[in-house]
Amino acid sequence: MPSIRRMGDQFAADRHITLDEAKALVAKAKADGKVTASEKAQLANVVEAYRDLFEPGALDVISTVVQLPVPPVTPPAGGRPVDLDPSGAHRPVFLGADGVLTANADGTPPRTGVEKSEAFYRAAELADDSTTNVFASASKETRAALFENLKGDAPAGLASGQALQFRSSSAAVLLHLIEASPEPDLRAAMVKGYETLAKAEPDARLRETMVFHLSNSEAAKAGPTQAVADGLMKGFAPTSPPYEKWFAGGNKTVNLSWTVGQGEFWKGFTGYLKDKGWKAVGAESEYGVTTYEKTVNKPGVGDTTFRISVRQGGTDILAPMNDPKVQIVGYDGHSNWGRNMTASVRNGPTSPDGADGKLLFYNLCVGKGVLDRVREKYPNGQVVTTYAASNFYTDSDGQMSRGEGVQALMALVDGVAERAPWEKIHKTMNDAADIGYGRTWDNYVTPISTLTREKVLDSDHDGQADYLDKLYNYSTYQVPEDTAREFTPVKQERPADVLDGTKVLTSANMVNTLAEFSTILDEANPDSKVIANGWFEPKLGERDVVRFTQTKGRDGKTEYPMAVNARYAHMSEEALRATTVYEFNRYLAGSGQLRMDPVDAKLAGLIVFVQSLKVDDGYRDAEVWKSFLDRYAFPPDLSMGTISGILDAVQGHAYAGSPEMVKKLRDGLSAQQLAALQKPEAGAPVAIVG
Repeated sequence: MPSIRRMGDQFAADRHITLDEAKALVAKAKADGKVTASEKAQLANVVEAYRDLFEPGALDVISTVVQLPVPPVTPPAGGRPVDLDPSGAHRPVFLGADGVLTANADGTPPRTGVEKSEAFYRAAELADDSTTNVFASASKETRAALFENLKGDAPAGLASGQALQFRSSSAAVLLHLIEASPEPDLRAAMVKGYETLAKAEPDARLRETMVFHLSNSEAAKAGPTQAVADGLMKGFAPTSPPYEKWFAGGNKTVNLSWTVGQGEFWKGFTGYLKDKGWKAVGAESEYGVTTYEKTVNKPGVGDTTFRISVRQGGTDILAPMNDPKVQIVGYDGHSNWGRNMTASVRNGPTSPDGADGKLLFYNLCVGKGVLDRVREKYPNGQVVTTYAASNFYTDSDGQMSRGEGVQALMALVDGVAERAPWEKIHKTMNDAADIGYGRTWDNYVTPISTLTREKVLDSDHDGQADYLDKLYNYSTYQVPEDTAREFTPVKQERPADVLDGTKVLTSANMVNTLAEFSTILDEANPDSKVIANGWFEPKLGERDVVRFTQTKGRDGKTEYPMAVNARYAHMSEEALRATTVYEFNRYLAGSGQLRMDPVDAKLAGLIVFVQSLKVDDGYRDAEVWKSFLDRYAFPPDLSMGTISGILDAVQGHAYAGSPEMVKKLRDGLSAQQLAALQKPEAGAPVAIVG
């Protein structure tokens, strides 16, 4: 059984100690019928370490068994501090003229390492969320003093996770401070300090966050700051495949283990290899494993022999990830709406070194949608995948004749033979993808596609894509699913900013995937503009389940950050996915970006909702559908089976909706159903106080 102090550490991990948790601490102390001096001391130690984290009334519970000391007051230096968020939207944090951050309104400096860490965390939260710079109005002297206070190691008395969070908070605050400090001398010192911190940071996830956000800061658009950012970025994004591991000791052979999708891919893939000079090693077998070989000579490099073993599959793509003889693991086939790769991640072997030295190239439609799961399991591997659909041609028998995947693979092989850097390989692979039908983006995402990668990754699992998330949070809290109430708002035990948001990221990525295959949504979102933006805490009476905003991204293109009401953190992934894509359809219709009859727009939303249910891994479609209709004031007799039948009959690639589907659905509705759909309240979440 954990000690009182250990329980306190566990309860404080999410930076919030509830009334029930305080009662649990007291119950632990009273478990044997009496409270010993040692147990009182442990309770007092918990309070001393985490006083600011107790919710109202929680300390009173502990004071019933132990007399809590009144904390000493140290007069603030330089007068009263500045409230960094006078709006009150965030937990209070103050900045003194002496550069001290504190959670105390009177300016009292933090008394312990935990209190200092908490003040830094609050300031970092504010810097991460604020649309303006909270340090901009501070004097140069105060900003310089704050910079001095940001230096140094984590304070004593912090557990390992708390020390990580302190370093993460310090980095986010320092970047915000750099952006608020235009003075060349001060900025140069701050940037140098930031560079030192980034290079010394042992946690790869935090280091990546630091490097990426400096690189994308307005402060790094030119001059010395840009030079530092560019230098750090080269270390963050691999400049080439892991040649030093592949060709160590004079090795000249690269082994590829390749899976092709079942059905129409094996014949076309292997045929293309042979057309390009690859020779079969032994007998060929469509239903076994066939090896092909080719030697490529490049000036200045010499011969490199490539051996590729080809088999059919779909849910075991990553089986060779631990094979020490294999350098490149790949797939070319259908994605099955991401389920093939999701299952392969689940079935793939655990890698002790995180797949260090491996290159994974999975070619399927919208491969970036599962990149977060791949990277979570194999963090040290290099990955190439697709941004959107990967196209191929078929012959009269329906077999692949040629496709972008195998063409891009040949460009990759040629680049490896040349020992080319990723910059060159990235271009040649994307040039090889010539069945794109007017793409305006590079369809192959390589290790140097940092901006694209950060839009679909959520390293700290808070539901906010790394692209938007300057503060790496090490204390996310997993909310248990409650499918019986998933469309009912429930106040969670933890603040929105510490709730695990993996489902939010998955849902945002699936919105983009479904839009790719809807001729209705594709008009507004042809190139994955939706970005996960975590959970939001609703205002009293607010009924929104999902909130979209329209912004301009760092590349000047339109983006749609997507945040989800924290009252629905208990919702199942299958229900949240379907709801977010429905809400995206509703948002586009409401903002005038879908020029459709209002009833038709609602029907388009229902169609894409059902398609999401059809392509997830769950089996609760009827249950989710019924609850959704009730929550969104739709006629209860709308048939999911009818919509599913319309989707099954689709011709072409409009798998998730088209005007023709909408018309077919509308023509089959009764007069009563159409009259109900015409009501303004139909299709919007009904107001429920929760």
